[in-house]
Amino acid sequence: MVCLQSVISFIVAQQYHFINASLTWYEAQSFCRVKYSDLATVNSMGDNNQLVHTLGSHVTHSWIGLLRGKTGRWMWSDGRGAAHFTKWQDDEPNNSGGNEWCAETSPTGSWNDVQCEEGTGFACYDLQQDGKQRYVFYLARGSWESSQELCRRDHIDLAYVSTEGNHSEIAKQTEKFSKSMWIGLFNDAWMWSDGRQTSFRYWLRGSHHRGDCASVAVSQQGRWGEANCNEKAPFVCHGGLKERKIIIRMTVRSDVDLTDSTLNDALLEKLEMGLRQRKMTDFNLSWRSDNSGRVFRRREDAEKKEDMS
Repeated sequence: MVCLQSVISFIVAQQYHFINASLTWYEAQSFCRVKYSDLATVNSMGDNNQLVHTLGSHVTHSWIGLLRGKTGRWMWSDGRGAAHFTKWQDDEPNNSGGNEWCAETSPTGSWNDVQCEEGTGFACYDLQQDGKQRYVFYLARGSWESSQELCRRDHIDLAYVSTEGNHSEIAKQTEKFSKSMWIGLFNDAWMWSDGRQTSFRYWLRGSHHRGDCASVAVSQQGRWGEANCNEKAPFVCHGGLKERKIIIRMTVRSDVDLTDSTLNDALLEKLEMGLRQRKMTDFNLSWRSDNSGRVFRRREDAEKKEDMS
């Protein structure tokens, strides 16, 4: 028997503050950390809409808290962060040519990294009333970005795949149509100033490779662009984030390997589905790990730790 703990954060609202003073990205970061919490982090389209509302009629670009890092990670388009469950082909991802930043599911069901500008079909996802994912497949050829745009407009986002069941459902369709399809997996080295792991992005098409810091502009429908970090521009801070954390302790009987991160993700997704069935939508659910990174501990170890505290 093992014991695990998770933390549920119910986020009431992200509070943004527009500062109409021209500073470099690093100067703006220092200002926000002193006066508020940090430069603005954007977790979702809802946050981005709130950010645009905060900017009002200000149309020139304003710094947000996104900075290019050195190491890319495969992450999900809908903001869930890094991918733990994967189904790469042998010798993939290989970043052939140095510009393969997007993932597709091949007709055999395995994944391949390819150039994001290539044209192929794609899979979007919705959430049903029971909280389960429902995939919608498009055979029309499009780039990864144009496919993402359509999915976000008509559904939730490009397909998120976290379990064998999810993978099998999409693989059946790619095999049926003998066609590769985009999923919501992309390679990204950008990092949020406050350390959050959200992978939501809202780039303006064609804005890449212009700098290592990100900005947002109302004149571009709130989309983000890359810019030189030493440019001086207004900026947006965030602070006063209101949240209530509820600690839930769960006891699980299992003979499977509970150190498997894929299993942890699947269990977390089940919990999220249960909460959404109860009409809870504005929350962030995550496992609480110990200092060694373990999510699960034997019950006697957990009880011993409690006695010592």
